[in-house]
Amino acid sequence: MLVYKKEPTLVMDYRKYEGSIMKRLLEITEKIPQLREAARRAIRKSQAELDRKFEGLKIQEFQKGDLVWYFDKSAAMRHDTKLQPK
Repeated sequence: MLVYKKEPTLVMDYRKYEGSIMKRLLEITEKIPQLREAARRAIRKSQAELDRKFEGLKIQEFQKGDLVWYFDKSAAMRHDTKLQPK
């Protein structure tokens, strides 16, 4: 057994379809709208969760001439330029 709680099978191995690939394909295509709807629900749920998470977040806006701290983390974490100023 290669997959947890699943027995690996091929399309030709299905005995309940008597080897008819068309019956198997029809069964699979009938499930597609339900899978799409489940995916839509999951996306809506995650978007709503993100909206709730960032709802009260205050956005900082800067004006021209304001002093801001700029930190280039990728340059600071590099170790190939040890003796050069970052």
